[in-house]
Amino acid sequence: MDYETADGSQFSLREVVSDTGEFQGTLITAFVDGNAYAGKSPQRMEDMDDVDVIQYLEPVPPENVFPKLPEGFTISPPFDIADHYLKAPQFTYEDSKPGNTFVADVLLSEATVLERLKQHPHPSIVHYFGAVTKGDRITHLCLKRCYCNLTEYFAVGLSVAERERLLVEIREGIEHLHSLGLAHNDVNPDNVCVDAFGHAILVDFDSCLPFGEPLIKGQAGRSLTDEKRLLSARENDLKGLADVEHFLFPPEKAPVELPEDHDDPAATTQDNGIA
Repeated sequence: MDYETADGSQFSLREVVSDTGEFQGTLITAFVDGNAYAGKSPQRMEDMDDVDVIQYLEPVPPENVFPKLPEGFTISPPFDIADHYLKAPQFTYEDSKPGNTFVADVLLSEATVLERLKQHPHPSIVHYFGAVTKGDRITHLCLKRCYCNLTEYFAVGLSVAERERLLVEIREGIEHLHSLGLAHNDVNPDNVCVDAFGHAILVDFDSCLPFGEPLIKGQAGRSLTDEKRLLSARENDLKGLADVEHFLFPPEKAPVELPEDHDDPAATTQDNGIA
């Protein structure tokens, strides 16, 4: 369960069960006033209110989730809720253990890619305003706010022409990345957003890396156990684009075939002795 309070604090609660289905506790992560917290509660989610949740939280070491701001990186302008979306690092209770900098490494990798894309903009790639900082560390990435993601947009009903245009825009965004020697590596309907004018925008660049570099984060719904997916590559994006095309243009369902003895209704009634 994820929720946000009136003061902008963000909370994420996940219940943990054993292999036998026995409840083992609720893991909690939170952002409060720009600081990261994590904790574990012996209570179930529905039995806790905000006060209960907060009492189990402990500060997460900043270096675990917030990378240091490199020299020369862009600082975001003052937050404008109508135009800006602040992307926070995604972390779990396990990520809060001292010395675990995986989340910070991923956030820095994404910020580095976005800094490069800011120098080479494209209409099908999300606009990056800069990094939000606290002290000398990056806490959020400030991005152009989009209307919704492709999964949500598709649900409202789109014409064939609209779907074709969206697919072209997605392909053009991917080709632009490839021209810079980058692969997105996680192209899927949830990582494509739609702006207020109905144009497709590639988002979520935490798996984006130069060709040939080892992936530090798995692709959505895919394991990193396959050697061919361990490296950043064009092929990852082409497979993702094919998946998006399949999503936008699902194959028509084959007609249901009736058993042979149901092909002739008249024969069926005769067999049943019905005149």
